Amino acid sequence: TLAQVVEAECLLSGILQSSDLDVTDLTADGVRGYTVANVAPIRSALEPLQSAWPFDIVQDGYKVKFIRRGNSAVATVLESELAAISGSPTSEDKAAVRITHNREMDTQLPRKVTVKYFDPNREYDVGSGTGAERLNTETVNEIQIDLPIVFIPDEAAKIEETLLYMYWLERHDISFILPPTYQQLQPADVINITTSTINYNL
Repeated sequence: TLAQVVEAECLLSGILQSSDLDVTDLTADGVRGYTVANVAPIRSALEPLQSAWPFDIVQDGYKVKFIRRGNSAVATVLESELAAISGSPTSEDKAAVRITHNREMDTQLPRKVTVKYFDPNREYDVGSGTGAERLNTETVNEIQIDLPIVFIPDEAAKIEETLLYMYWLERHDISFILPPTYQQLQPADVINITTSTINYNL
């Protein structure tokens, strides 16, 4: 399973023990095969797995916690709870801004994502997917990602689609200030922010 592979890689460091790790949220199974260089640091060894099965790695007390993407929200924040950020001192008429939303330009994002992988149907030779493509954009960028993981073509196609849409979802940069009542939140926690005009899931 993915949890077993991640834990095994971390234990190979010689500085972590099973009690230091929490991999219970990594529910993906069926890792057919995976290669890693003998001298690769843990981070480099885990990054391909994070691309194939998106998850985050955070410190939770004295544990290293592995949290898969797409979990349910743990809190709902109302717009009125957000701390207002005032305008510059020279522009008193500028309204306070509770949320700022910046978006990366389309031209910086990929139109197509292709994954290279080990194909068991071709004696584990390197295979290449047909690529997931976004048609309703004028960008021409194409990205090819090498994953040292064994997939059958259908699995690779799903990963290409996931990665493509993650690039487009992550184009959004949302900034806000929470009050101290939410200090229990940790990195990788999912929250909802409800405003009068739009709801954010972050």
